[in-house]
Amino acid sequence: MIAAIVLAAGEARRFGKLKQLMPVGGKPLLQQTLDRVHQSKVDDVLLILGAHADEIRQQIGHRAVVNRNYGLGMSTSLQAGLRALPEDVEAAVIVLGDQPFVAPSTIDSLVDAYRRSKSKIVVPTCEGVRGNPVLIDRSLFARAMELRGDVGFRAVFGKEDVVEVAVDDRGVIDDIDTLEDFECLTKHSS
Repeated sequence: MIAAIVLAAGEARRFGKLKQLMPVGGKPLLQQTLDRVHQSKVDDVLLILGAHADEIRQQIGHRAVVNRNYGLGMSTSLQAGLRALPEDVEAAVIVLGDQPFVAPSTIDSLVDAYRRSKSKIVVPTCEGVRGNPVLIDRSLFARAMELRGDVGFRAVFGKEDVVEVAVDDRGVIDDIDTLEDFECLTKHSS
């Protein structure tokens, strides 16, 4: 079984508003991300919330784990998600909640590459740039539990073989960190 962990616990300080609930295509940004993940081949989707969890839950009706330590960085959200996964999960796709334009077919390509290669880490690339989401094998979950601060699993890249999957999907490199990013990316996606 392959699960997706959608990280959406941050405070969005650089954004200046409750980013997860900003409208994109008639839905909250986070709902767009979740919908695309659900349309992929993953078997289960787990949402990680933190800041503004109650407000987000009112608008996003999805099973969620609340990371009370979100202020200590992204690593704590990744770890909360990994701890909540069932024992039979063989790999996890780590999805950033502020990347609502990743195509379901891109996630499928990561899953397919993992199944073919049995690599411990699978990442998408677009225009030669590594992006997100990232698929990690269960054998690396313990290493992820050692991460500290505002880092994701990329902190251990280079210590393992990484399979890169070239995709024609700018969604893997376009994320929304600021209001300017939001305005630019949503204007071009309409």
